[in-house]
Amino acid sequence: MNNFSEKVSYLKGLMEGMDMDKSTNEGKLFAKIIETLDEFANEVNYINEDLEDMEEYLDAMDDDLTDLEDDFYDLEDQDDEDDEDFYEVECPSCDEIFYLDDSDLVFDEEGLIKVSCPSCGEVIIINEEMDCFIEDEEDEVEETEV
Repeated sequence: MNNFSEKVSYLKGLMEGMDMDKSTNEGKLFAKIIETLDEFANEVNYINEDLEDMEEYLDAMDDDLTDLEDDFYDLEDQDDEDDEDFYEVECPSCDEIFYLDDSDLVFDEEGLIKVSCPSCGEVIIINEEMDCFIEDEEDEVEETEV
């Protein structure tokens, strides 16, 4: 029983305790008001019960949907793939931005990571701190920022 029903019961008991004559106009009015309030309180109780049932049903549907997503879409595997590190590199020559993943960061015989810009073909040397260097034709190395 909710607070609204308790208040209506209190009013009903108060009216009975006052020995109101239900045959007078005022008595009839108060009796009808309390009767109407009692009906409202019952309807509110039914609505609250339905709401609680709906909440339980929605929770069950949410759990079922989560199970379906796990079974059919295999979202956990996709999340693992997203954890792979990607590095953003800006070519110092053409200012083109491209991305490297861990498989692109392979050291050559000299212990350097060399990649070519996909736009201009410039050879870029990347050190372990992900700083970039351009390899000039005369084998001089210029430092640039990533």
